[in-house]
Amino acid sequence: MKKYLPVTFLIAVLGFYLVYNNQYVTVSNAGPTTKEKKTYAHYEAVLKNLKGKTINGKEISFAKMKTPKVVILNFWASWCTPCLEEFPSLVKFYKEFKDNKDVLVVGINTDDADKMKEVKKTIKKYGLNFDSILDIPGDILDLFKINMIPVTIVYKNGKVHEVSNGAKDFEAEEFKTFIKKAIE
Repeated sequence: MKKYLPVTFLIAVLGFYLVYNNQYVTVSNAGPTTKEKKTYAHYEAVLKNLKGKTINGKEISFAKMKTPKVVILNFWASWCTPCLEEFPSLVKFYKEFKDNKDVLVVGINTDDADKMKEVKKTIKKYGLNFDSILDIPGDILDLFKINMIPVTIVYKNGKVHEVSNGAKDFEAEEFKTFIKKAIE
């Protein structure tokens, strides 16, 4: 009996630890914090006036367009490994939704001007099928107050639905279900 006491104690401690941590996970999913709400409001205001030139020379201006129901901004650079890792799922996602006028994906490329050759190589290699605005001076990054990439901001009807820091799986069933419901 005594030889099982340490094992029983260890199981009890582990059980307590798991229950204790589960409570905090539940609390953290309660919704956006006050700080996140302020950040979201800032992102919403910036989107309304966002404009820039794409790599192909096309002007994109949200102030001049009827904003689609879902807008996805994806901040990336050709040297950013997590950015490159998420491209296959983003390309597949946009291939499925690009003909729908209620979904718009815009990349914000943050490479330096001397990296243009690398940017074009990356676009070709990964088959990027969405427009990317060139943010060579970093003005858009500054407007959004972003200091690390990749970052993806998902808007629904002009309001921030999600901010993803780090590589995102755009093919995740939960994400695609959200998009389908948002454009109904």
